[in-house]
Formats: sequence, C-alpha cells, structure tokens
Amino acid sequence: MIGLLLVLQTAAATMAAPIPTFIVVRDGGAIASVPVTIDVGQPSVRADALMRAMRGVLITSTNLHYTLSLPRARIDLIDGIPFAKRDTLTIPLTRAPQVRGGQLYLPFQFVTDVIPRYVGGYVYDPALSELRTVTAVASRPTASIQSASSTPVGTATAAPPVANRPVTPQPVFRRPPVRKTVVIDAGHGGPDRGMTGPIGSPAWFVEKDVTLSVAQKLATVLRARGVDVLMTRTTDTLIALADRGKIANSNHGDVFISIHVNAPGYNTAAAAREKGFETYFLAEAKTEDERRVQDMENESVKFETGANAQKGDPLNFIITDMAQNEHLRESSDLALTIQNGLIDVHPGPNRGVQQANFAVLRGSYMPAVLVEIGFGSNQSEATYLSDQDNQRALARNIAQSVLDYLAHYQSRVGGTR
Repeated sequence: MIGLLLVLQTAAATMAAPIPTFIVVRDGGAIASVPVTIDVGQPSVRADALMRAMRGVLITSTNLHYTLSLPRARIDLIDGIPFAKRDTLTIPLTRAPQVRGGQLYLPFQFVTDVIPRYVGGYVYDPALSELRTVTAVASRPTASIQSASSTPVGTATAAPPVANRPVTPQPVFRRPPVRKTVVIDAGHGGPDRGMTGPIGSPAWFVEKDVTLSVAQKLATVLRARGVDVLMTRTTDTLIALADRGKIANSNHGDVFISIHVNAPGYNTAAAAREKGFETYFLAEAKTEDERRVQDMENESVKFETGANAQKGDPLNFIITDMAQNEHLRESSDLALTIQNGLIDVHPGPNRGVQQANFAVLRGSYMPAVLVEIGFGSNQSEATYLSDQDNQRALARNIAQSVLDYLAHYQSRVGGTR
C-alpha cells in the first residue's frame, strides 16, 4: 500500500505539469521523439515506439502478456491490469496498459516514474519533456609524471604508474555445485484415467498407468545421476492440477516435467493412425491441434472436488501468472532439448515442440514442460509404450536431456541459480 501511495504521489506531482504532445528520448548520442496520445482524458505512449527509442524490444507473449526488454531490465505487463512486474517486484500503475488498434499503450506514468525508478540509468525532465540516460561522471585526466630533476622544489612527485606496482592476486571464490531438483509429474491418476485405447479394439491401454510407470523410471535414472527428484504422485491417486505446480514450488524445484500420452480426440480409422511424440511448454495455443491437446489435458479438472479445486483472488492469479511467464524462454529451451533427445529412441514421427495453455504448467514457477510420449490410441504405439524396456529407454533419453539442459543453463548463468 505504501508503494502504491508513493507511486500515486509521484505521478500526481508529474502530471501537474502540462502534458506534452511528445517526449524526447535521449539515449547517449541517439535522440528520438515518442508521441503522447490522449485517451479518455489520460495521456499514454505506444510501447513499441518507446522501446525503439530506448534501444529495447517489445515482446508479445501469450494471454495478453507483454515484456519490455531493455538492456538493463525486463518488465512484464498484462493488457488491462494496473500492475507491472520486474523480477519478483510488483509495480503498481496509475492506469492499466491497454491494447488499442492492435498496439499496446502505456500510461504516461511509465515514462515519468516507472522507467527512472525501476529500470535505472534514466531520468525524466518534465521541464524539457525529456527522458534521458544519466550522464556518467567523466574520469579525471591523469596528471603527467615529471622527472625528479624537473620537479620544482617543494612540489610533491607523482606516484608511480599503477601498472608498475606489484599486483596481489585476489582469491576467487566459487560456490560449490548446487544439487538440482527435478519435479516429475505423472499425468492423471485415481478416478482420472486419462486417455484409453487403442482405437478399434477393447480398451486395454490406460494413460494414468503408463505415465506413472515412465515417471518412476525417469526418477530412478535421475537419482542415479545425482539429481534430487520429487514426484507429484507415486501411487494411483488424484492430484489436483493446480496442486502439482504448488508441490514443485514449495520444494524449490529447478525444472518441472509432466508425462502424458496423446490421443486424437475422435474415433475414426484416420484417428487410429495418428502417432508420434511432442513436447509442450506453457504459451497460448496457436493451432487447432495444440488447442485439442490443451483441452484434453485440462479436462482433468472435472475430477477435482471443491476442496482441492483452485482458489485465489484475481489479483494474486495475475501476479503469479506473470511470475511464471518469465520462465517462458527456459521452458521452450527445455522442451526442445527433450524433444531432440527422444528422436533416437522413439519409433514414431517427431511432431516437434508445441505450445499450449496447460493448467498443470501454469502454477510452476520454473522451466516446465509437458511431454506427450506417444499416442495410446494407435495400436502399434500403445504396444510400444506398454513395454517396460521401451519405457526405460524413453526415461533414459528424457533424463539425459534434462541433464543436458541443466548443464547448459548452468554454463549460461555461471553455475548458480
């Protein structure tokens, strides 16, 4: 509340000045102007124009999410929500960002207060209607070093150049390797059987049993490789979709992997021929097939009772949703690594990396993916997926992909997380 009051006070003080028709953005030697528009009596600026002027990028993501990617900061926004987020910091806004005519508009307060306060390196001058980078203090010129014979009496001689002084090496402190925690989620369970198949024969393939078996084998391989593993379920029980992410978060998981089996959603001869493997990360479904898989997996919520169904106020959902969204790129990388790792062992076609709004992935604030290991609706793939040796092969390759991803991530962030 105090933060909101400070924002409102600062904005009110700034807005007391006349609203300009445009602002000047002075970034080093580059100068650009950004128009200021008035909508319902309120000034705003176009996000893409502001980012271009600041040498940043406006990233359009899923579910009305946007990211302002600047050299020194990334700020996440949602259309129609009067909050922004930088890392774990929630920033109240005087007015919600709005999409008009296909363009995202930011409240004028974003220029006058949010960027100087939360991005850093900028100051807004209301007298000049100018947003500019803070000028670095110029280094003092180094005094010329005179020889002792030419130094006047009583004048202190210059110190020897720093380069001539012996340099004492400073100890380098490295944090020891941190054990990683992988959260493995066996899809469905209990009364939620998942898909059954194959098409064209009495149903003998049950998704919930196969996902649990593969998940257990994956856990065994990872533990043998020195990784801590947490399974959302180890028995035939129902875990609410929203609770699976909470389990991962409360145990400080590093990655979240949900194992599932695919189905086409209709019973025809053509449907029975569908096969292959694909890996999903959390983002807005863009194709009809992605929406089909999304709806099929999210249907599990019907098995949840009122006691374990997801609750929470809308604002909390928005803020946590934004927190998850920051892992979008990492989740995409993890999905690609797993998908590529399955090519050598899976007999079905590579259906690629996909994206969809899976409920099971929404609440896990870490790189998270959902792996569809094949079509249980297809006779040959159902037989393949039911074989214990094949399940072990899938588990080994997924485990190796997870280890490859973690090693790559560690090399990029310097070995810590």
